Amino acid sequence: MYLMNISNYSGDLEKFQKDWKNVECFLEKHQLDGVELICYNEEYLETLPRHILKGLHLKYFPTWLEFYKNNHEKVCEMFGGIEGVRQYYGGIHPETLKEAFRNEYQRAQEFGVEYMVYHVSHVTTEHSFTRAFDYTDDDVLDATVELVNQAFDRNSDVMLLFENLWWPGLTLLDKEKAQRFLARINYKNKGIMLDLSHLMITNPKLKTAGEAAEYIIETIEKLGSLKEWIKGIHVNLSLPGDYLTADHQSEYAEILKTEDQFERYIKTVGHIKKIDWHVPFDHPLVKNIIDLIEPEYVVFELQTQNLQQLDDYINIQNKAIGRL
Repeated sequence: MYLMNISNYSGDLEKFQKDWKNVECFLEKHQLDGVELICYNEEYLETLPRHILKGLHLKYFPTWLEFYKNNHEKVCEMFGGIEGVRQYYGGIHPETLKEAFRNEYQRAQEFGVEYMVYHVSHVTTEHSFTRAFDYTDDDVLDATVELVNQAFDRNSDVMLLFENLWWPGLTLLDKEKAQRFLARINYKNKGIMLDLSHLMITNPKLKTAGEAAEYIIETIEKLGSLKEWIKGIHVNLSLPGDYLTADHQSEYAEILKTEDQFERYIKTVGHIKKIDWHVPFDHPLVKNIIDLIEPEYVVFELQTQNLQQLDDYINIQNKAIGRL
């Protein structure tokens, strides 16, 4: 099943004149079976045709470990006080996270989606610039297991797919860690959503799409039988090695000088976008990756400024895979 990512954010839907019928026509034009949705608010959901909605990308809090562990002082320091904490998480107590994911899970059931996507990662704003992490993969994986087992009904029919990132958490670079993580998740209908860009970012030495494809294939083969747990793929390309290995201390210093929390957020997002590009994987070896994994879902997860660029990107991706 071939899908594309979309959100119900008005800026995203403006590409389609805020009309889901135009989205349907676009999907048909590009031989796509539906969408993987991110919900930012409650807008435009009533008119969303359920038959095109196949997956729900759950909320993602990039920074959550300190909050979950109730390190109140640290969290207030990071978010400029209690109101900043409330604005970011929707509450001031760790239980807020569980409620957020319970609500997302309920929404997935109401929508009748086939799968949900859960980011398994943690990073603070500071460490996104410095990479001087004071938490490990195991710290993030252990806390995620605890949170997921409390927030989701283990017997649901909706598949719960855990997505890899390049920050501490589920990187998929360590087979044993990934196996232990999945084994401890009580949710029965579970699996992995492999994000190709996120895997590329773990290797800053990659310079070309061909090198990236070979690295991904090599990494997947090292997973052995764990490969069978990969049920979906986010297809995109990121080769930010030069940027990733540069010194960003001065950029972080500028953020520290920025008092407005929203402006801080915008600057940080700009930094992340220079790492995670979300452009088409335009090398024919991408088809070899798909053939190797044989996923149920292939999602074109791309970021574009307008409909013409999205149209071009989807065409590039379909051509690389051999669908045109």
